Amino acid sequence: MQIPTYIINLKNRQDRLISVLEQFKNKKEFDVNVIEACENSNGNVGLWQSITKIINLAIESENDVILIVEDDHIFTKKYNKKELFKNIFDAYAQGADLLLGGIGGGFKYIVPTADQRFWIDHFWCTQFMIIYKKFYHPILNVNFSNSDAADNVISNLTINKMVIHPFISIQKDFGYSDIPNLFNNKKSIEMYFNEADQELNKYQEKIKLFNSLK
Repeated sequence: MQIPTYIINLKNRQDRLISVLEQFKNKKEFDVNVIEACENSNGNVGLWQSITKIINLAIESENDVILIVEDDHIFTKKYNKKELFKNIFDAYAQGADLLLGGIGGGFKYIVPTADQRFWIDHFWCTQFMIIYKKFYHPILNVNFSNSDAADNVISNLTINKMVIHPFISIQKDFGYSDIPNLFNNKKSIEMYFNEADQELNKYQEKIKLFNSLK
């Protein structure tokens, strides 16, 4: 089995394309397709147009599940093929519309749904999104505005979203971004992922302690 994988890349970002393709080298579990990103003076709008472009391709190809990847994605050392497939199947069985490989924060509430998976109320960052077929049309039906951000819109579109933890995906900092900085500060993207990871680690430690007391 292969996961239909769609990589979003602006045609003038060859450094990012080389980087992300290297991430998928020798990973035969992914059917990799590079999608030329939609260019827009508003990077958020361009990203959303690229996502909907991919969703339409997935519908045409009759994909039951897809992976959308941004070109700054990198796998962590925690990535494991067998565990990814297990999480994809199990999250779907639990009603997930969306499964994320790693996030840069954004959540206030979380609930453990498995040893390596959390339900989250909100998230930041869309560099590694497993999207199930039932969620295609809700995404296409969004009236996306110039002031919107893809991660916030998708977060608000469904309560049925989960993240794999430990993260299997984070974002690489290329020193520039095609998406405006919504946070208005100088923290690096790695710091956001590190802080989110540490917060989820705290919850996992509490869960282990609770289970040990049973």
